[in-house]
Amino acid sequence: MDDAQGRCNTRPVSSAPRQRHDLPAGTVTLLFTDIEGSTQLLRQLGDAYADVQDRHRRLAREAFARHGGHEVDTQGDAFMVSFSRAADAVAAAVSVQRALAGERWPGGVQVSVRMGMHTGAPSLVAEGYVGLDVVRASRICSVAHGGQVVLSQATRNLLADEPLPGGSLRSLGVHRLKDLPSVEPLFQLVVPGLRDAFPPLRTLAGATLPSLHHRLVGRREELAHIDALLAGGVQLVTICGAGGAGKSRLALEVAANAAETRPVYLVGLASISDAGLVPDAVARATGARENPGRTLVEATADVLSAPGTLLVLDNLEHLPGAAQQVVDLLEGSPGLEILATSRAPLRLARERVVALEPLPVDDAVTLFAELAESRGIRLPAHTEPAVREICHRLDGLPLAIELVAARLTVLSPSALLQGIESGLALTAEGPIDLPERQRTLRSAIDWSYGLLSASQRELHQAVSVFAGGCTVDDARAVSRSNGSFFTDLEALVTGSLIRSDVAADGEGRLSLLETVRRYALDELEAAGRIGELRDRHAERFLALAERAEAELSGPRQAAWLEQLEREHDNLRAAIDWLLAAGRVDDALRAVSALGRFWRAHAHIREARAWLAAGLEADADVEPLTRAKALWTAGRQASAQGDYATAEPLVQEALELFRATGAQRDVVFALAELCTLASQREDLDEAERTAREAVEIARTLGDPRAISAALTSLAGVAQDQSDYEHVRSLFGESLALRRTLDDPLLVASTAYNLGLAALLAEDLETAATALEESLTLARELGESIYTAGSACALGEIALARGEAATAFELLSESLALYTALGHDRVRAECLYGIGGVAASEGLLTEAAQLWGCADAIREGLGFALVGEERQILERFQDVVLDGLGQGAAAAARRAGRAAAVDELVTAVAGRLGAPARVE
Repeated sequence: MDDAQGRCNTRPVSSAPRQRHDLPAGTVTLLFTDIEGSTQLLRQLGDAYADVQDRHRRLAREAFARHGGHEVDTQGDAFMVSFSRAADAVAAAVSVQRALAGERWPGGVQVSVRMGMHTGAPSLVAEGYVGLDVVRASRICSVAHGGQVVLSQATRNLLADEPLPGGSLRSLGVHRLKDLPSVEPLFQLVVPGLRDAFPPLRTLAGATLPSLHHRLVGRREELAHIDALLAGGVQLVTICGAGGAGKSRLALEVAANAAETRPVYLVGLASISDAGLVPDAVARATGARENPGRTLVEATADVLSAPGTLLVLDNLEHLPGAAQQVVDLLEGSPGLEILATSRAPLRLARERVVALEPLPVDDAVTLFAELAESRGIRLPAHTEPAVREICHRLDGLPLAIELVAARLTVLSPSALLQGIESGLALTAEGPIDLPERQRTLRSAIDWSYGLLSASQRELHQAVSVFAGGCTVDDARAVSRSNGSFFTDLEALVTGSLIRSDVAADGEGRLSLLETVRRYALDELEAAGRIGELRDRHAERFLALAERAEAELSGPRQAAWLEQLEREHDNLRAAIDWLLAAGRVDDALRAVSALGRFWRAHAHIREARAWLAAGLEADADVEPLTRAKALWTAGRQASAQGDYATAEPLVQEALELFRATGAQRDVVFALAELCTLASQREDLDEAERTAREAVEIARTLGDPRAISAALTSLAGVAQDQSDYEHVRSLFGESLALRRTLDDPLLVASTAYNLGLAALLAEDLETAATALEESLTLARELGESIYTAGSACALGEIALARGEAATAFELLSESLALYTALGHDRVRAECLYGIGGVAASEGLLTEAAQLWGCADAIREGLGFALVGEERQILERFQDVVLDGLGQGAAAAARRAGRAAAVDELVTAVAGRLGAPARVE
């Protein structure tokens, strides 16, 4: 749907002449259908196609009528039908598909109809329904295949209360639909007797691509050339051109087209100042995470190795050191293709450069006119000469055209041209070593600035110090604007000098085009005001970090983690400025306050770098600030399995905590040192440290400190195989943590209690604790405890003989641990799934899964853990007796070289269960 009324331009629907009082109002389910390949059928059947179309319409209308459908509109082979109940819409869809499948068509052809449905509350007008619900239903239909019925989440939710006898719904994952800002979970209707296997949906493959502010004008040659290069096996294509030439816009068009058929990841690098952070940015965009024994680079390579993956690296020109990072990405991920944008080539051997010249005048005029129309301005024919001259003067640069076209709200084309001709703020040029077109663009921005009031310029410059955009409140606070703030902001947004979008949480977010942002920063630098604004920005985000420290231990931690991720670039910029300005104490406070964020969102390497820089700086730092920084650095090192580095850091932190009298922090440091002593198998030292922590914590009477100390002591008891003591200590810790309003701590302790009970073979206690952990972790969106609890619960289900439940939980855990790059526990999941296969008589598959797990385990150098030994002891003889020793050994050897996803999918197929191995 493209126009304001929400009508479809790909399958137009005719306007019905009658009034639409016959249609249901309120919540309705909309069903869109059309024949797939109708043009090909027309060519194949000729005049006979008219009869096919009539029979298709008759069969469809009969089914719609039987199930209470209201025909909203029809055009050619397409229907739009509304239903008061979702179940009726599904029943009608099934009836149509069965009728079509049972019909004998001329020439032996098959009439395949695709269907999409969505439930909402569209507005009812004389012509029918309008609104985004209509758009969504139409788009869902357009991505389906002939014979397939695809439903939205909203419709699926209603069907939970109105089940379809004999049918089921299959999740197709989360997809991005054209012209819709948010992603959509989609489901396929599965009915016995009808086809249920289809190719992947024709969607944007889940790619996270921004909304495009205007259509791509011109550039068809360049677009076709890039597509041909990528299709021809070129791994690296770089779009080069002047600032404002439209490099990023062209890259987005390539990405949007590619995302319909393959994985695409977009990484914006404009806000990154250190080439060393490029891998982190790529990892964040792909969702890769580092774990002990698995580096971030390796985890990212796994994601990017998916067949046909396209990685878009936008704005590389200011990161000359990133060329090597590009090489590493290509070498680490065979089959990966990279599309980069930069003002200059990367100068790599395998690179193909596509030079982006300014738009030809005709295309520039078209762009100018479309930008005017987007603001409700239609340019009369007599203005064309002035518009052509404006585009000529602006050298056809899209950004310059966008900036100037924005002034049409207050100036006519002739007045715009007069302003340019009179030299209004356009005479100043950039440095002489920049390309001339870039100097012209700077002149265009100069001129746009010349039309602003002093307060508007000051607000624009204040917004430029933010990296990655900002909220309206942040902009107002840093600018310290007077009462004209909202008036000035509106003018800047209208003039395209600031962009305003809606963030995922519905809050407005401001941003600048990077070229405009750099111009504003240059202006601030020249005026000597950049330090003042950077200080205000840093203060704002230091305060956010310290506020987050408390919130991340409270019930709203999931929302706060999301907020911190949105502000990650601003936090980076603030910490970087604080260090550069010699405010080391403040920088360390900020990094330490975000300790839980760095760990939860896998930014550990970055946190360690910030902490190392601050701790090594020759600056006065408050002892308590230094102690907390050392403690945080030790915790981050432990999270990466770097225990040798972690222990001296935590030991130094402990000494400073003791010296400053911070007894509560002493407890946490001792608890961490206990864990580190256990890692090096010094159980005497671990127990001594844990008992000291418990003693101090009980003296303080602090529930959080006591629970941390008890947890560390429970770990020692577990190492000593004293499971009854373990359960007692974890139970006391859990009771305390329930009083803290910190669901992550409860999830963590419930998980540990569940594992302890599992080792003691108390399945009831284990299941209860692990289910609580799993529920909390899922609510928080926390992957580690979700994966761990699902794995343990799967093993319990296996012990109880509940094969289907065990497989579902273990495959969910395997998928999460695969995404996290956590191979040690991936192996445990595979031993468990092998046990499931053995319990169901799939003996060859069981041996192969165990072989695959053996290879992973041996590659890491880890011995079998208790749970894995229990599974093998229970099922290994079953496999040996059933296959014979030789065949079982051969299958296990074969499994060592097999692909995990293929093995798990094979078991899923034999069990009739969904496989979750992505």
